[in-house]
Amino acid sequence: MNKIKTIFHPIIIFIGVQIAWIILMAIWIRWYLKNRQDFKAFAERLQPGLFATDLNWVVLLEGCFLMILILGGFYVIFLFWNKQAKLNQLQSNFVSSMTHELKSPLASIQLYLETLKYHDVSREEARDFVETMLNDTERLSGLIENILRASHPDPKNMQNEFQAVDLKVFLEEVVEVHKPQFRENKIDLICDFTPVPTIMMDQRSMRMVFNNLMSNALRYTLETKDASVTVRLGADSRFCHIAFEDRGIGLNEKEIKRIFRKFYRVSKPETQNIVGAGLGLYISSEIVKNHGGSINVTSDGKDKGSTFTVSLPLSGVPALSWWETLKTPFKRVSITNPAGAGRAGN
Repeated sequence: MNKIKTIFHPIIIFIGVQIAWIILMAIWIRWYLKNRQDFKAFAERLQPGLFATDLNWVVLLEGCFLMILILGGFYVIFLFWNKQAKLNQLQSNFVSSMTHELKSPLASIQLYLETLKYHDVSREEARDFVETMLNDTERLSGLIENILRASHPDPKNMQNEFQAVDLKVFLEEVVEVHKPQFRENKIDLICDFTPVPTIMMDQRSMRMVFNNLMSNALRYTLETKDASVTVRLGADSRFCHIAFEDRGIGLNEKEIKRIFRKFYRVSKPETQNIVGAGLGLYISSEIVKNHGGSINVTSDGKDKGSTFTVSLPLSGVPALSWWETLKTPFKRVSITNPAGAGRAGN
């Protein structure tokens, strides 16, 4: 059965059709040139001067042109089929990944609720259970929000409620939510925050961005003794920069170019067991652009980690122009804090 499927695979059929048309065109040209003299003699018997040399070559060229058009038509059909096949595969992967992602926190919540219902637990344990369940509901909310954002015809035009925000305090709140997950995975969470001027942003949208980046850093960090994720906050004269540094699997140049595409996921042996739908970074990119900022990623290669940097305009600073938006993702932003770093993990 598999052999039959392989034989009748659309790519094999496409190649076979192309070869058949090329052979057919070659046979037709050879036959035409071979019998050209017979055609000319027959035409001369019917009417002298009927068989013109120019007309002869026009007929030959017209035939070749029609053959090329047919070949081109087959090629266009194949391209559309190939694109549709990829979309179907992406849709299938998306449904599978999202089903797993949605079931995981639900199963966790159910487990803790059953424990509270059927077992006597201390007040401190109950508080920990509730905290974990709240984190799981936050994760579920983020997943649903990602789906809604991705299904929107134009994520860039989604309405945002901009207000003045102390980004340092805001990031501290985001980090606090993720602390239990980092402790559970024995990964140090290091914060290096420098106070920055107030910025205008939509808190709900940017919370989703930072949650996505924190979750990615946690998922893709290698399990080593010194495993850690560092979150940095700093600013220059125009922008504040938030960097998420991990010691994970790293990215190559090809992956860096595609990482913010819709449904794109890094395909490596190390990522086979990592769940995800390929929406988080795409949604984050659209949200940041809608704030007049940019998001970029740098990596020194395989197993050398990655750094995702979000750049947002300071209050009163004009948003990025379309040309600056194109240029900014290719800049490596350095964020330093002379006061030193603070450990927020264990």
